[in-house]
Amino acid sequence: PPAAAPNPFRQVVVLGDSVSAGFQNGSLLDTQQPNGWASLLAVQAGFSLTLPLIAPPGVPAVMELVSAGFPPVIHQASGVSTGRDNPNQQPTDFAVPGHKLHDLLTTQPVAQPVTSDQIITSLVLGYPAGTTGTQLQQAIAQQPSVVYLWVGGDDALTADTHGDPSYMTPLSSFSSDFAQLLTTLKANTTAQIFVANVPDCTEVPYMTPVAELLSDVETLTHLPAAVTSPLLEIYPGDELNPHGLEDLAANLTRMANFQLPVPLPPGDVLTAAEIAQVQAAIAAYNQVIAQDAAAAGATLVDVHSFIDALSANGITINGYNASASYLGGLFGLDGIHPSNTGYALLANRFILSNNATLGTSVPAVDVGAVASQDPLFHPPGVSSTLPYARPHIPPAAGAAVTALLLSWEKER
Repeated sequence: PPAAAPNPFRQVVVLGDSVSAGFQNGSLLDTQQPNGWASLLAVQAGFSLTLPLIAPPGVPAVMELVSAGFPPVIHQASGVSTGRDNPNQQPTDFAVPGHKLHDLLTTQPVAQPVTSDQIITSLVLGYPAGTTGTQLQQAIAQQPSVVYLWVGGDDALTADTHGDPSYMTPLSSFSSDFAQLLTTLKANTTAQIFVANVPDCTEVPYMTPVAELLSDVETLTHLPAAVTSPLLEIYPGDELNPHGLEDLAANLTRMANFQLPVPLPPGDVLTAAEIAQVQAAIAAYNQVIAQDAAAAGATLVDVHSFIDALSANGITINGYNASASYLGGLFGLDGIHPSNTGYALLANRFILSNNATLGTSVPAVDVGAVASQDPLFHPPGVSSTLPYARPHIPPAAGAAVTALLLSWEKER
């Protein structure tokens, strides 16, 4: 009989940031990590993927939905995690929340982690005890047959937190780092590499469209948007980050007390022109990714176009039209990372690419089954009879997410 074809999934490793780590609801947490796209893919394809499982309440402590009404009520779980559930296991999902592209090449665990980025890096990359090496170095040491690489989201996301595209990683740095990453993987492994591109960070529900908000302001104040918009210096086509939502709420209080509103500071807002800049920068990142992937013989997984379509049109699952808005079913409570349902949809993009490239017949994740068990897919109480009661990320939750993102960013 002919020899059996070698198993393409003999040794699989995952490199990247929070989305590839199964981060969800503001936390890396053992009950959530297996819902990530990479874990779902491993189950469907029947390969082993070891996660660096983090004990409750997670790192940072997980966000929990108290009430899905208007406005939604979210709090952070109490307590402090004891760290790794499986400290003696070598992970094969090396993705570290908060890591930018450059971190995959340069950031190692430290023996005595102090800052939040050091702690989460060491929890993922520093076990078994004494393990050192960057994501890239540790992945190569596994002699992988398949590598999944998805990075760049955090290089773009800084535009959202700062309301300023200039905080994004410069294209020249991104280009040289990405080339080095793929060249090193290609030179030191025989793996088939799958590379995902960077989604549009202006489409996540961490950011709120001003057009929606001006409609809400008009309903609440009985003043036309043509009056309030120039006073607030926000316009249809702009987006507010959570700090902007806080400042807008303060302005609503001022107006309720018959005081003039004050303009929102630039750091609260991505203007329509700045959104276009962010999108152009991400398109340039993705051109680098596509060209380098082709040169290295890697397979490109186009999640950018897929998430773009979800953002524009939503998707009907189990008769419910899920959307990319806050509590719309596809994103979790932090407004950045997917819900279980969102992760299942992403897993199926990777499965399609696997089957096309490797000639496998990995079955798709049953997204309807995942959605039916997903507490955030269709939470009760979100649909309100009030025409302006669209759920937006609550200020307290938004502030917690922003603080986390800024801590990862500033400490490097």
